Amino acid sequence: MKENPYRMDKRTTVLLALMQIDIGGAETHVVVLARHLAELGYRVIVASNGGRFERVLEEHGIRHYRVPLHNTKLASILKSILLMRRIVRAERVDIIHAHARIPAFVTAVMGRPKRVRFITTAHSNFMGLRLLTRWGEKTIAVSEDIREHLINYFRVRPERIVVIPNGIDTEFFSPGAADDGERKEGVTRIALVSRLDGKLAEVAVQLIAACERIYDRHPGLRLCIVGDGDGYETVRARAGRFNAGRGREIVTLLGARTDVNRIMAGSDLVVGVSRAALEAMACARPVLLAGSQGFGGLVHRENAGEFRKDNFTGRSGGRECSVENLAAALLEFFGKSEAWRSDTGRFLRRLVMEEYDSMSMARKVARVYEEIRKG
Repeated sequence: MKENPYRMDKRTTVLLALMQIDIGGAETHVVVLARHLAELGYRVIVASNGGRFERVLEEHGIRHYRVPLHNTKLASILKSILLMRRIVRAERVDIIHAHARIPAFVTAVMGRPKRVRFITTAHSNFMGLRLLTRWGEKTIAVSEDIREHLINYFRVRPERIVVIPNGIDTEFFSPGAADDGERKEGVTRIALVSRLDGKLAEVAVQLIAACERIYDRHPGLRLCIVGDGDGYETVRARAGRFNAGRGREIVTLLGARTDVNRIMAGSDLVVGVSRAALEAMACARPVLLAGSQGFGGLVHRENAGEFRKDNFTGRSGGRECSVENLAAALLEFFGKSEAWRSDTGRFLRRLVMEEYDSMSMARKVARVYEEIRKG
């Protein structure tokens, strides 16, 4: 058998630490990364406050430890430090890879053994808490604009940053995941896949309002919203008013789901940003970029390159998400031919397969591990 160039010593253990292992971009990223790292020969364990993806990790033989890494209260921080120390000692951890600021802070202050190396991944260009934010020996940025933000805002040295885009499992997220038996003639299915917290919940409410605005012109429109969060009830109430006013269920809330691939592949248009957008693209679905950080509109062959730098968030375009922007984009989509939709979907899937493949991402992360182990 050909030797795997990315396989390190069999005893090498990587601890992936994140706030929780529930529905979300960083969470899905960690699940995919953990699985591929195990395939590359690493011994992988995960620490978080838990969530729906614990079962998925277990199915792939990856052990998960419950640690309150989601909470900034002093008692939770102290408990997390104690638990992380125990895990590192019991599992003989070699590398801790933190995927959020609380896990990174705990890792930095826990007093880990010198042999234990520490890296972080920055999944967004967050602000605030500059003095309390900790970065590892290397920091992975998932896009070029996040790299620039780390340099300019957090003063991270450029040589310590590596840009590795999100990796998408194109076998799981594929056109074949759709259940074609659910399709109905004359119905256009739109899916929003997002957390429903804060400004993200506002985007969901805006999308419902935009659908209501154009519904009389396109009565076959159906919207399903996938996600959960603090704003769920607000979104549910807004959907209920729309449905009641029309006397039928036009908007359906599905809550947090682990079969997002099937929902995306069975939709005609997916609204979302970042990892959700890339997953929909892998399913060969047209995508409308709309989120809390910006509005990008429909993604297609001519403008896809513009969104690479900001990780398909739309934040670099200077446009805010609004009911007006969403309604205009939906009308633009309804005006597109089936040929355009199919051609665009095929192009977007090909783009993801060529530039955002999840195993390629894991191999690049493995190279970072090798560098700091040799360092």
